[in-house]
Amino acid sequence: MHRWLEMIAARQPVRRVMLDAGLHVLAGAVDYLPRMRQRMAACELIEDVEYVRRGDVGLCLDILKPRGDGPHPVLIYLHGGAFAICSKRTHRALAAAYASQGYVVCNVDYRLAPTHPYPASLEDACAAWLWVLDHVGDYGGDTRRIALAGESAGANLALAVTLTCCLPRPEAFAAPVYARGHLPRAALLYCGLLQVSQPERHRRAGVSTLAATIVEDAASSYLGQPARHGTGHPALADPLCLIEAMAGPSPLPPLFIAAGLNDPVLSDSQRLEHALERLGSPCQAHYYPGETHAFHVMFWREQALRCWRDSFAFLQHHLRLSPAREVPARQPA
Repeated sequence: MHRWLEMIAARQPVRRVMLDAGLHVLAGAVDYLPRMRQRMAACELIEDVEYVRRGDVGLCLDILKPRGDGPHPVLIYLHGGAFAICSKRTHRALAAAYASQGYVVCNVDYRLAPTHPYPASLEDACAAWLWVLDHVGDYGGDTRRIALAGESAGANLALAVTLTCCLPRPEAFAAPVYARGHLPRAALLYCGLLQVSQPERHRRAGVSTLAATIVEDAASSYLGQPARHGTGHPALADPLCLIEAMAGPSPLPPLFIAAGLNDPVLSDSQRLEHALERLGSPCQAHYYPGETHAFHVMFWREQALRCWRDSFAFLQHHLRLSPAREVPARQPA
């Protein structure tokens, strides 16, 4: 209840508060489904592990640890929700799906807009990355095999963290990440909102007025009103644009891109695929006919199951270790 009172105090739209509340209620109901109970029984849930403090507030992540001897490959999951709603709790079912495949999953909470606009969520995502490097070994994780993943706004954050690992950046919060010289082995980006600025570009044929309005609301919450005009926006809020401006060779790890062909923000995924192809950067792009935004969370749909199979195959390929393959890393700057 305190969460939603804070959202109301921050003058969040009523529909956003109701959606967030509904998703949390739904997450609690999902816990009782047989498949979810089976997955949770196969792993250990360690809740509310603090990874950074912001003033008097500790930010936490949940760890879902496969039973059995490690070390296990690691997946850091950054939830979606237009930078303004959802939490690690709403996304526990997704984390459990990865844990059931043998991954130590770090399911991360971060500060939300508009109370905490850019760069708060990205600062937190970078802090979570550094915490995982230092501590996930204590939970059976293998720091040589880490991937980042997220959907929608979380895909934006996952791609931005990947960029901070690979490229020197002027932002103060990015410098420690780059200095560690440790790269993710891969990143998985589901239905990514990869350019937050200029959200009016989504007002086009085939995109409903409601969907376009939701994207514009997300941009305004995250970046403020200048987001509508694309002026003065922070570069790491638009990781897609940074990659489109890059010249080869690409420093990026392999990327998995997934989107429904009816997704209002489909063009961001397609643009990223084209930019990576131009750079010769490894990627797998998968598009699913008839599906809309965040369809992969609808586990009962055939295309969602296909997407999960595709992502599991991608992870298995890129997170397995062989003696002949070097761990991706750079010398500290």
